[in-house]
Amino acid sequence: MAKINDEVVTQIVKKYGDVFRTGEVVFEETKNLQVIPVSPAIDVALGGGIKEGSWVILTGDPKTGKTTTALQFASNCQKEEHGKRKILFINAEGRLKSMNLEGVHGLNREEILVVDSAEGPMPAEDYLNIVVKYVTQQPNCVVIIDSISSLIPSKELSEDVEAQFRPGLPKILSIFTKKLANIVPKQRAIVIMINHFIANTSGMGMKRKIPDGGVKIRYQADTLLEVAYTKKWEASSGNQIGQLVHWRVGCSSAGGFPGGEAQSWLRYGHGLDYTQELINLGYEFGLISKSGSWYRCEFIEGDDGKFQGQQKLAQFLEDNPKHLNKLNEKIKEML
Repeated sequence: MAKINDEVVTQIVKKYGDVFRTGEVVFEETKNLQVIPVSPAIDVALGGGIKEGSWVILTGDPKTGKTTTALQFASNCQKEEHGKRKILFINAEGRLKSMNLEGVHGLNREEILVVDSAEGPMPAEDYLNIVVKYVTQQPNCVVIIDSISSLIPSKELSEDVEAQFRPGLPKILSIFTKKLANIVPKQRAIVIMINHFIANTSGMGMKRKIPDGGVKIRYQADTLLEVAYTKKWEASSGNQIGQLVHWRVGCSSAGGFPGGEAQSWLRYGHGLDYTQELINLGYEFGLISKSGSWYRCEFIEGDDGKFQGQQKLAQFLEDNPKHLNKLNEKIKEML
């Protein structure tokens, strides 16, 4: 029990258990929470990555890289230096495909538990109760719910399809987040909720689209990332090889500033392209210079750091991880 000499406190502890801690104890516990990287560009906007013991919401239009980004983060969480964390994937959309699982570099598919409905659709309550039990009993886990928008309450499953009622999902999500609010940080778990934009039919505000799921989950979120827009990523041949995803930060558990922005590079069949993101960041921070088609790495001495064309530069960095890591460390030092 916290060392607070107070008769009232003693009476409360006798009835409710050891519920008191000093502010110093809480401070020491929270300051040592690990921050886990997502990708170089996103990490810069978030202030380092995503902190354990937190809630995350990824919101965007369909096909904008939300699932890939969540799985890429999961692959980072599986690494030894980040705790070899257990991953639980709630496949509420029923759309998790082989290309999602093999198209993320470093992902260990054998170490991911995927929750699907056994027979017919599963109600939202069942999915969320599974999450509550798993997080409560599995410290340091990562849960991905894909997606909040696809969850359907049991009452709506049992009735005919119609739109003449008030949706019950926001209330269920409110109860869900309240039940896990104190458990997630104590278990040092990370809960990632993938969400969609829906049409704003309320007549309130100027936004045409708003996040689905109600406001309670947004209150609960420690990190909010929204996809502002995407662009095609084309090779010199003109073929599309991926997409550029422009993220906007609503808030960050790692200390990033609200309103911050990041551009991640999603390569098909590979996931988030760390090398491409580091090259762009290196150029922005003055660690890589460009003259015509020539690139020069200012952090590499001599002519070894000079390359004609970005593709040759990228290949060199991928073939020489020590230089890629050095570029990454230099960028972190400048933040």
